[in-house]
Amino acid sequence: MSTEQTASPQRPGERTGDMGAGQKLQGRLGTASIVFMVLAAAAPLTIFLASPVNLLISNGPGIVFDYLAGAVIMMVFAAGYAVMTVHVKKAGAFYSYISAALGRRVGVGAGFLAAGSYFAMQSGIYAYFGYSLNGLVVQFFGKSAPNMPWWCWGLVALAAVSWLGYHNIDLSARVLGVALLLEVLVIVILDATILIRGGGDEGISATSVFTHDAITSGSLSLGILFGLSVSLGFEATAVFRDEARDPSRTIPRAVYITVAISGTFYALAMWAYIQAYGADGIVGAVSTDPGGIVYATTTEYVGQVLTDVMRVLAVTSMVACTLSYHNILARYLHSLGSSVLPQRLTRVHPRYASPHTASLVTSGVALLMLIGWTLTGFDPVSQILPWQIAVGTACFVILLIGTSVSIIVFFRRNPELERRRWPVLVSPALSIALNVVLLVLVARSFSTLSGTSSAVVNWSLKAAPLVLIAAGVITATCVKKLRPERYAALDDHGTADGAQQPGAPSEDDPAASHPGPVS
Repeated sequence: MSTEQTASPQRPGERTGDMGAGQKLQGRLGTASIVFMVLAAAAPLTIFLASPVNLLISNGPGIVFDYLAGAVIMMVFAAGYAVMTVHVKKAGAFYSYISAALGRRVGVGAGFLAAGSYFAMQSGIYAYFGYSLNGLVVQFFGKSAPNMPWWCWGLVALAAVSWLGYHNIDLSARVLGVALLLEVLVIVILDATILIRGGGDEGISATSVFTHDAITSGSLSLGILFGLSVSLGFEATAVFRDEARDPSRTIPRAVYITVAISGTFYALAMWAYIQAYGADGIVGAVSTDPGGIVYATTTEYVGQVLTDVMRVLAVTSMVACTLSYHNILARYLHSLGSSVLPQRLTRVHPRYASPHTASLVTSGVALLMLIGWTLTGFDPVSQILPWQIAVGTACFVILLIGTSVSIIVFFRRNPELERRRWPVLVSPALSIALNVVLLVLVARSFSTLSGTSSAVVNWSLKAAPLVLIAAGVITATCVKKLRPERYAALDDHGTADGAQQPGAPSEDDPAASHPGPVS
């Protein structure tokens, strides 16, 4: 990873001007660094530990197929997304691309939707971290351990993430890279040992999890939703655009590598794990202890030492995940600060070259959400976490649909930018069709995702994406009337070198474009 990074644009200790007010982020992140940060956001070990629960409520051993199917859906989307990253030179990802094609108010609505979904998922993971770390401390130290409420440990994680997020992105990249490698290492050790020892009573079979009976043994649709969810956060490849080295090449490569690695790794990891019980026996084994089956398997096949290491890394995995979300959120706020949110969010630290003001605001919002959850008295495991993950999943699918539509509209308006039909028409059209089906499945399976049968809770959570979009549209409308010069900044999304800036459509004529200077 070290070969992919260089020092920050400014030397430590160097100070210039007013804390970098209104500056553009800069950096030299390479493909590997961006891939590490995005994959760490998925918390690989946490997903691996949760996979037995996922397979129990979906389609059993067919979870291997689900992870591959989710990767294929994301790869179809990635074809158009990667091309869009080249021609829209702004680090807002979904928000920037939708603004460039569907209009400024719709784009801001998408930006609020993306940011809101990350805040939701981050708060759920903070809560789950607090619960998990308290259990780990009590397990390791027994009666002498302090039995703290979950929110105390959640505040510890928030403090660590806030400190790292305030500093240079290279520091976060190194921390996340180490965490990711350690998580992958323990999974590989467990899976390799299972295979070396010949698996369980059914032996090793390369195809048993891919049979028709295995794939359709339960809810295939819910399983594919789980397969898609492992890619949550992948659009961060474009969020870090301003801090990437040669972004027109680095970002598209990072997009494809991230999608390919995530789907393939989780599929292989679960295939190898299932060999310990066999395709026919995995559901029965998991049903006896869904939350602890992976630890029990690790102790049986490798030993208690690796189990203890895995328990510790499961907790650090959540910190890595929240740090990734924090970095993504800070850059979303930094980007929105150039138009509809307070301009001070665009400040860049003169020493750390980080969006330090946006980072502090991100920490503040996370703190308020933690306080809010604490005051409600909701359970971090059975209520807060699944509720927030359900909202985040719904928001993610909506954003995929909106961005796919934007890709088609953008390149139909600017056909000279890309002549190939696959990335600008065929793949986004397929992505729209696939994700509309998935969105229907999310609505149908929402009570399973949220873990509650309460109609009030489920309808409230389902309404959250609409509320976020509406908040963005209303904010953009108010800014247009009160600060039109700032609203006009939403058109500043850039184009490829040598191409005409396509501009966002006007509010009165959606088909019109506003040519502007080359970025």
